[in-house]
Amino acid sequence: MKLSKLLTSKQLSPIPSSSSQSLTTLFKTGFNPTHKDYTNFLLHLLKSQKFRFITHFISQLTSNQIEQHHIFNSIFTKSLLNHQIHEKALTFINTHMEKTPIVVQNRILDALIQAVCINEQDPERGLSILQHFLKKDGIFPSSFTFCTLIRAFCLKGEMDRAMEVVGMMSDEKFKYPFDSFVISCVVSGFLSIWKNELALGFYENVVSSGGVKMNVVAYTCVLSAYCRLKRFEKVCDLGCEIEKGGLAFDVVFYGCLVHEYFKAGMVVSALEKHREMVERKIEPDTVSYTILVDGFSKEGLVEKGVGFLHKMRKEGVEPNLITYTSIMLGFCKKGKLEEALNVFKIVEDLGMKADEFVYATLIDGFCRILDFDNVFRLLDEMNEKGVHPSVVTYNTIINGLCKSGRTTEACEISKNVDGDVITYSTLLHGYIKEKDSTGLLMTKKRLEEAGIQMDVIMCNMLIKALFMVGSFEDVYVIYKGMPEMGLVPNHVTYCTLIDGYCKFGRIEDALEIFDEFRMTSTDSVACYNCIIDGLCKRNMIDIAVQVFLELNERGMPLDLGICRILLKSISRTMGPDGILDFVLKIEKLDREVFHIICNDTLCFLCDEGFFESPSDLYTFMRKNGFVLTVKSYNSLLEMLFKDRKTCLAKICLSDFVKEIGFFEPRVSKIILDHLCMKDVRLAIKYLESKMAKTQKLVFPVSVLEKLIKNGRACDAFKLLMGSKERLPFMDVVDYTIVVDGLCKGGNIGKALEVCTLAKNYGITLNIITYNSIINGLCHQGCFVEAFRLFDSLENINVIPSEITYSILIDSLSKEGYLLDAKNIFERMVSKNLKPNIRVYNSLINGYSKIGSLSEVLKIVDDLDETGVKPDEFTVSVVINSFCKSGNMEGALEYYFDSKTNGFSPDLLGYFYLIRGLCSKGRMEESRSILRDTLQNGKVVDMLKKVDTGEETESVDRFLDSLCDRGNIREAVMILDEVVRMFFPVGKTVDETEVRAVGSEPLILDREGDVVSDDFDAYYGLLASLCSKGELKKANKVAKLLTGFDGG
Repeated sequence: MKLSKLLTSKQLSPIPSSSSQSLTTLFKTGFNPTHKDYTNFLLHLLKSQKFRFITHFISQLTSNQIEQHHIFNSIFTKSLLNHQIHEKALTFINTHMEKTPIVVQNRILDALIQAVCINEQDPERGLSILQHFLKKDGIFPSSFTFCTLIRAFCLKGEMDRAMEVVGMMSDEKFKYPFDSFVISCVVSGFLSIWKNELALGFYENVVSSGGVKMNVVAYTCVLSAYCRLKRFEKVCDLGCEIEKGGLAFDVVFYGCLVHEYFKAGMVVSALEKHREMVERKIEPDTVSYTILVDGFSKEGLVEKGVGFLHKMRKEGVEPNLITYTSIMLGFCKKGKLEEALNVFKIVEDLGMKADEFVYATLIDGFCRILDFDNVFRLLDEMNEKGVHPSVVTYNTIINGLCKSGRTTEACEISKNVDGDVITYSTLLHGYIKEKDSTGLLMTKKRLEEAGIQMDVIMCNMLIKALFMVGSFEDVYVIYKGMPEMGLVPNHVTYCTLIDGYCKFGRIEDALEIFDEFRMTSTDSVACYNCIIDGLCKRNMIDIAVQVFLELNERGMPLDLGICRILLKSISRTMGPDGILDFVLKIEKLDREVFHIICNDTLCFLCDEGFFESPSDLYTFMRKNGFVLTVKSYNSLLEMLFKDRKTCLAKICLSDFVKEIGFFEPRVSKIILDHLCMKDVRLAIKYLESKMAKTQKLVFPVSVLEKLIKNGRACDAFKLLMGSKERLPFMDVVDYTIVVDGLCKGGNIGKALEVCTLAKNYGITLNIITYNSIINGLCHQGCFVEAFRLFDSLENINVIPSEITYSILIDSLSKEGYLLDAKNIFERMVSKNLKPNIRVYNSLINGYSKIGSLSEVLKIVDDLDETGVKPDEFTVSVVINSFCKSGNMEGALEYYFDSKTNGFSPDLLGYFYLIRGLCSKGRMEESRSILRDTLQNGKVVDMLKKVDTGEETESVDRFLDSLCDRGNIREAVMILDEVVRMFFPVGKTVDETEVRAVGSEPLILDREGDVVSDDFDAYYGLLASLCSKGELKKANKVAKLLTGFDGG
């Protein structure tokens, strides 16, 4: 390097012809500059920022053995640092700075450490340099150096090292006070690693030491800590403290506050703080508006966010790309992709260049609605516009495919990407969801080949996947290898391991993991619940109880779900007495917890139908001063009234009234419920009381259904009609239940009154209600009224259903009105309604009763044509038809054809066939059918139910013995008795009378025209009354028909 190219200062200008001479040559010519000359020249170079020239000049001075002044060293060091040659600067300091004044050394050290922290972002190296030089006497770094180190460590999240520097800064040697910068850095650092408690702890310790003056920036950081810990009451105190200190709020402070309120889900509070900022004359900027837009969008209120977007543009505040992206995110979350694309178009029209996050947001939106065509279109568009998708975008696509059950496609996409831990975790989760063992093993292999550094979440996912494929050894290896990877198992890890081992029956391994979990400082109710559940499934109740007690001893919250599992296991293995023993074992628990468990146990015992144990537990609780909850009283009273323990029920009810109060609505409802089930007259009287009217008390609708189920339809009617001035909310289903119950009990008139009541309350009855009425009318023999109602349905826009037609066809067939039944059947088919096998069976049975085999066979042929499969009843009735006509060959042929097609008769069908063959003297064939009968599982089950009076002998075995001996007639006699037992003979109709009735239709062919009220029309009603022995009613009907009133 030529000196002439460097010497440009005025102090060296007199040197002649030096343009082409080196420093050595100049010295030889007799030129002898002083230290002052050198210093001025170096300072000039430093001021001109010609750092490279300085290093070369110092190198020439060193090579020419010119004694260097300490200022030279200082300037040289600064030059090296500006060139970011930090290691060389450190070496130079160590070798050349001994003679440099200590003040200069401190400045150089400060510059070096700050350069390492800021330029190299290596605070660890900076701290080691500081610790090295502090060993020398007189070294005293500036507070800014400590601040630089603290900030660098905080930015990296290495808070242990940051606090170490904080300790050095405040020790006896330096005693630097903490300023706002340090507080801001440390609090922000703790917040960045989610150690919110430590952030506040540091702040509170600093404030308690006194003498700290904070600025708004520091207060803003502290504000975030309070918000994240949900200590919003402290936010107001902080605001007062800021005002007290004479500090002015700024837009950043309010922006941070609004952001934290949104994160906590407090939308209204966030909006109020924004308004407060505006009232304080603080003008919102782009960032503060973007925080609002983003907050509303994430809360599902994107329309509100759009409103603020328009407002900011109206006020002259220009939205940025992040603002528009937040709006797109909001629309995507709500599935409004068209609106999101419109916003995207606005971004393009404004000349903004969409970045990867914009595209990733839209891609995620399309993934949510499973529109993968648009997903891949956007991916292609990204590549065309030079926006290179990173692993983040691909992870979004992979996640969408996995959630939609297309994990294999997601795996293929991942092969073209340098996946990260999220990529493989997502794939594993997808394969776990699809239970694809092959995919899990393939992903595990790829993960190992990629050498991805796993995190705890990844390990947990892999453990769950390995459990699925049964690779228990690999599970153990991963778990034990976590510390080597620098990972600490969390509660999810332990829970996954315990649950996995329990599900595969490896309870010993689960207990080993649980013991290791107990040695950690982690608290997890889920882990305790998993092991208790596993122990209960293996009936290891004693250990499960011990674990349950430990769960409560450690002060963790009670989980009633796991308590119920424990109660069910104890009940299954030891019965109700075991449950009472369990209650005694846990008696020493915290009183409040024990009280909750006792109430839950009482409800459980009542729900399980135990009668003695709930009473004992109730007595125990009362004796020990425990108060029953309303739910417990409800369950106990319901059980006691069901078991008819009226004495104890009255005591319990009395206690309930004493504790809760007679005028408490809940008590009144329970009393009313009890009265409804006991005596509806008392219930109605209670409803008419002044107190009930004051409380606007109504009976529970569920009582009506209970009464109906207990065969008390008339009581349900009385309660309904007696309370019609103040009914509970009832829909058409509730009214239909009452109508159906009354109709089945033969109370048609009352059922119609209920229908009238429903209509008065504006309830539109449906076809199910009318089906119940039609069925009731038919069962009472009131066919004319039934058909009048049936014909009127279409006039009130109610379409008859398959069940409507089925009821009519069945009723007509049973009464012998087969022509009418057939007409209704044809009418049903013409309405495009498909008759089921029960409808066909009604017709087949009707024709079988009058011995019309030809009609029976026609209907059987229709079955084959329509594709309706016969059932056991069909086969049995057809066989009986053949037998009644004496056509045993036809009966046998039909039986074997049905058997070949997989259809067998029931016990009655077998009996008809065996009896028919036996009456014809065809004993061997009858014997063969009897053997088939005894091989039919359903028939044998019925025969086993017959009480023979002998414990060792059953009917099926006896019949089998008779069959072996060939005593078929005796077998027929026994079968006849069994058939009479299972199918008791009801009303019988003379065949000639049935034929006479069946020959004339009840309904005329003309649409909507019904015959007059003649005797034939009322024959069904008269026959029904006579068969029931109600002769007086039948006589009254006959008199009305003839016009004779009895005079």
